Amino acid sequence: MAALHPYIRFLGSLPQFEIDHHAGTAIELRSGVVVAKYEGEKPHHRHCLALTWPGQAADRPVLVSATKYVPLQVGEAIKLGAPRAELLEASRHIFVEAGEWH
Repeated sequence: MAALHPYIRFLGSLPQFEIDHHAGTAIELRSGVVVAKYEGEKPHHRHCLALTWPGQAADRPVLVSATKYVPLQVGEAIKLGAPRAELLEASRHIFVEAGEWH
Protein backbone atom coordinates (compact mmCIF):
# COMPACT_ATOMS: atom_id res chain seq x y z
CA MET A 1 0.00 0.00 0.00
CA ALA A 2 1.35 3.40 -1.02
CA ALA A 3 1.69 6.27 1.45
CA LEU A 4 -0.94 8.90 0.75
CA HIS A 5 0.26 12.39 -0.05
CA PRO A 6 -1.77 15.05 1.80
CA TYR A 7 -3.35 16.25 -1.48
CA ILE A 8 -4.52 12.75 -2.31
CA ARG A 9 -5.78 12.12 1.21
CA PHE A 10 -7.69 15.42 1.14
CA LEU A 11 -9.19 14.81 -2.30
CA GLY A 12 -10.22 11.31 -1.17
CA SER A 13 -12.23 12.89 1.64
CA LEU A 14 -14.41 14.76 -0.87
CA PRO A 15 -17.68 13.14 -1.98
CA GLN A 16 -16.70 12.99 -5.66
CA PHE A 17 -13.49 11.03 -5.02
CA GLU A 18 -12.45 7.56 -3.90
CA ILE A 19 -8.93 6.66 -2.80
CA ASP A 20 -7.01 3.79 -4.38
CA HIS A 21 -4.83 2.96 -1.38
CA HIS A 22 -2.80 0.43 -3.34
CA ALA A 23 -1.74 3.01 -5.93
CA GLY A 24 -1.74 6.05 -3.65
CA THR A 25 -4.11 7.90 -5.99
CA ALA A 26 -7.57 9.46 -5.91
CA ILE A 27 -10.19 8.63 -8.55
CA GLU A 28 -12.77 11.25 -9.50
CA LEU A 29 -15.93 9.14 -9.56
CA ARG A 30 -17.84 11.09 -12.20
CA SER A 31 -15.13 11.18 -14.87
CA GLY A 32 -12.74 8.38 -13.93
CA VAL A 33 -9.78 10.77 -13.78
CA VAL A 34 -6.93 9.34 -11.73
CA VAL A 35 -5.15 11.98 -9.66
CA ALA A 36 -1.62 11.34 -8.41
CA LYS A 37 0.95 13.57 -6.76
CA TYR A 38 3.60 14.48 -9.33
CA GLU A 39 7.04 13.99 -7.86
CA GLY A 40 9.17 16.19 -10.10
CA GLU A 41 12.52 17.72 -9.24
CA LYS A 42 11.72 21.43 -9.73
CA PRO A 43 10.51 23.61 -6.83
CA HIS A 44 7.13 24.28 -8.46
CA HIS A 45 6.49 20.51 -8.61
CA ARG A 46 5.89 20.57 -4.84
CA HIS A 47 2.31 21.61 -5.64
CA CYS A 48 1.85 19.69 -8.89
CA LEU A 49 -0.64 16.89 -9.57
CA ALA A 50 -0.66 14.38 -12.43
CA LEU A 51 -4.09 13.68 -13.97
CA THR A 52 -4.83 10.73 -16.22
CA TRP A 53 -8.20 10.24 -17.92
CA PRO A 54 -9.59 6.82 -18.89
CA GLY A 55 -8.02 5.75 -22.18
CA GLN A 56 -5.08 8.14 -21.80
CA ALA A 57 -1.58 6.69 -21.71
CA ALA A 58 -0.58 6.42 -18.04
CA ASP A 59 2.95 7.56 -18.84
CA ARG A 60 1.66 10.86 -20.30
CA PRO A 61 -0.32 12.53 -17.51
CA VAL A 62 -1.52 16.10 -17.66
CA LEU A 63 0.27 18.15 -15.00
CA VAL A 64 -1.82 20.71 -13.11
CA SER A 65 -1.30 23.03 -10.19
CA ALA A 66 -2.77 21.68 -6.96
CA THR A 67 -3.33 25.28 -5.88
CA LYS A 68 -5.92 25.53 -8.67
CA TYR A 69 -7.23 21.96 -8.76
CA VAL A 70 -7.90 21.49 -5.04
CA PRO A 71 -10.01 24.67 -4.64
CA LEU A 72 -11.93 23.76 -7.80
CA GLN A 73 -12.75 20.35 -6.31
CA VAL A 74 -13.67 21.92 -2.96
CA GLY A 75 -16.21 24.07 -4.82
CA GLU A 76 -17.57 20.97 -6.56
CA ALA A 77 -17.85 19.14 -3.23
CA ILE A 78 -19.82 22.04 -1.75
CA LYS A 79 -22.19 21.91 -4.75
CA LEU A 80 -22.64 18.19 -4.02
CA GLY A 81 -23.70 19.00 -0.46
CA ALA A 82 -20.47 18.71 1.53
CA PRO A 83 -20.47 20.95 4.64
CA ARG A 84 -19.09 24.28 3.42
CA ALA A 85 -17.59 25.65 6.64
CA GLU A 86 -15.82 22.40 7.58
CA LEU A 87 -14.47 21.90 4.08
CA LEU A 88 -13.18 25.44 3.75
CA GLU A 89 -11.45 25.18 7.14
CA ALA A 90 -9.80 21.87 6.20
CA SER A 91 -8.72 23.18 2.80
CA ARG A 92 -6.90 26.15 4.37
CA HIS A 93 -4.31 23.85 5.90
CA ILE A 94 -3.73 21.41 3.06
CA PHE A 95 -1.19 23.52 1.15
CA VAL A 96 1.01 24.01 4.22
CA GLU A 97 0.80 20.31 5.06
CA ALA A 98 1.57 19.32 1.47
CA GLY A 99 4.58 21.64 1.34
CA GLU A 100 6.05 20.04 4.45
CA TRP A 101 5.34 16.43 3.44
CA HIS A 102 8.30 14.31 2.37
